[in-house]
Amino acid sequence: MLNKFFVMCAFFMLTTLTFLSAEPLPKCAPPLQKHLNAILKIPEAKTLLEEIQRQGPIQIVAKRSNQRSKFGAFWDPDNRKIIIELSPSLNDGYIIGSIIFELHNASVNKKYKELNLLAENGAINKEDYIRSMEYLEYINSLNASKIADKGIKSGIFPSSAYLHTYSDFNEHFIAQKKSGHSNFFADNFDTCIQSR
Repeated sequence: MLNKFFVMCAFFMLTTLTFLSAEPLPKCAPPLQKHLNAILKIPEAKTLLEEIQRQGPIQIVAKRSNQRSKFGAFWDPDNRKIIIELSPSLNDGYIIGSIIFELHNASVNKKYKELNLLAENGAINKEDYIRSMEYLEYINSLNASKIADKGIKSGIFPSSAYLHTYSDFNEHFIAQKKSGHSNFFADNFDTCIQSR
């Protein structure tokens, strides 16, 4: 009887410690919850999310739109939100891939802020700032692609969750400049230097 009591106490303590040590899940918009649930089935994604949440809570927000904007998803570092712009043309795979990519952007939030601070202090020029920001995004794309591939191969994600990557950073950088993505970082640089 005493042994049974100790076993029950040990089980209760272990369960409580496990619950307390786990990082809480982010607030997630109901239309995106099933996508987040699928992502959390991949151990590397779950670990990534726990690391991000240790830096501060995040939210995954749905923004309704009748037509898709140029980028469709982004990380808002100031408010710690992943914004997914939903439109009727988006499929589940695209949404899953977008959330995975933006989780990686959230994971390097500190590096983004460091680059912004360098810009504010005049310690980095515009070209180097843009290149550094795009390099972070390039590394994030490689890491996000690995998780997406794992989810697709295991049958958890649809094939449309596939995330394209470039063979090297220079190819990535040229494509980002052509697409107008780098213009976002150029504008951000201008905002940083105006806040001096």
